[in-house]
Amino acid sequence: MKKFLYVVLILFVLTGAALGAASWWIMQKMGPATWVELAEENWNCRAEVGDAKLNLLTNPATLKFINVRLAPRDLEVAKAYAERTPLAEGSAVVVIPELTLSVKLDDLINRRLFVEHVGIVSPSVTEIQDDEGKSTLEALFKKPGSTEAVAATPKTEPLPPKVESQASEEPAPAFTYAVSSATIEKGQFNITTGTTQVSIRDLDFKLTGIDVDKADLANHNRIQAVLNTTIDVTGMARIDGAMRPAELAHLVVSGTGDIRPINPKTLEWKPFSQLSLTLAKGSVLGGFMTIGEAAGKELRKLQEYGVDLSPIIIGGPLMQDAVVSGDFANDLFITRSLTQFVFPEYEVAIEPKSWVNAAKDRHEINLRLSTGPELQTRLSNGIAQAKLGESIARALTKSLSDSQGRMTFDIESSGSLSDPKVKPKTERVLKNLMSGEGLGDLLQGLLKKL
Repeated sequence: MKKFLYVVLILFVLTGAALGAASWWIMQKMGPATWVELAEENWNCRAEVGDAKLNLLTNPATLKFINVRLAPRDLEVAKAYAERTPLAEGSAVVVIPELTLSVKLDDLINRRLFVEHVGIVSPSVTEIQDDEGKSTLEALFKKPGSTEAVAATPKTEPLPPKVESQASEEPAPAFTYAVSSATIEKGQFNITTGTTQVSIRDLDFKLTGIDVDKADLANHNRIQAVLNTTIDVTGMARIDGAMRPAELAHLVVSGTGDIRPINPKTLEWKPFSQLSLTLAKGSVLGGFMTIGEAAGKELRKLQEYGVDLSPIIIGGPLMQDAVVSGDFANDLFITRSLTQFVFPEYEVAIEPKSWVNAAKDRHEINLRLSTGPELQTRLSNGIAQAKLGESIARALTKSLSDSQGRMTFDIESSGSLSDPKVKPKTERVLKNLMSGEGLGDLLQGLLKKL
């Protein structure tokens, strides 16, 4: 029995040694330089990989990359990888401390990178967008040599010749590749557009059902996504008549998405996502200015009837979870269905086809504000004190009320998110009067004034 166990132990040791030797041999052929060259042949970037390790003891095998960094393309890409000056601290716009690929060994040996799973841990991404929406990341992932790539990096050749080091006697292998699923853990994205900054942190993101085939996009152009993250938006906003730094939004988000990654017309990677998101209770939307600061003279007509919306704060903390469904592409989010937000003093229902582009600091939202009890009392007292007469005051209240008896106001908000233009709309009030809501009281009040 002891001899049998001894033989088994030897077999384990020999197997481990064989796998270790195989890993060493494969990584001699596919070390960091190979993967850097593969990245730079496909993307308009300069890449750097701290280390690459292959573990054959797992099933499937795992290929792990340590300290992956991508930076704007520069003249160093013309040199052999071992002869390059290291990237300067802070120059990389994409930093991935750990990236793991689950692969089959026979695929790897035969230059096929059919990845069962991609795991990305604690990535940090920095993006800057100009006034036209052009992104530093967009230039980074263009095909080298393309018109867009050359325009983005004029100081580099489209496809610079490489000086091969003596240690590299064989050309770098060309791969065919596909991915079945992917996850991001604890991601950090920072996007800057002018004075507006979007910080996406603690991002946990899972992609499954990856089915993409450029030859048949009608049937194979889909990815399913699940995400959890916290988003903070800061920028300059008009507060007390002056532009000041402000928190525009603080969102705790979870949700799912159905993504069409490739544009069928241009065949470019331009993801279009149908999203269903939940903004958790306690998330903050706006809350830094009042309707009076945003609407100005637009409120005067309402104030003549004792309806003073000017001190009402726009937005604030959510008092309960809010479900948002919409389409997202090119930084533009468009609502698909009615969206309800419950704030401390009122509820807001946002109409379908309202849109927000946080990166460009633009929006156009049609909403209905329904008062809570305290605000309802305050506005009712204002109408009563306007000396319109009891009948006219009652008619106005009825015409403003919804089916639940709450005063409601239709409002249009547009322009800059940090300095919105707010305009009350009267179409529904007139429609209510014409359909008889308060019409009798209004006529009675007018007759009394004759």
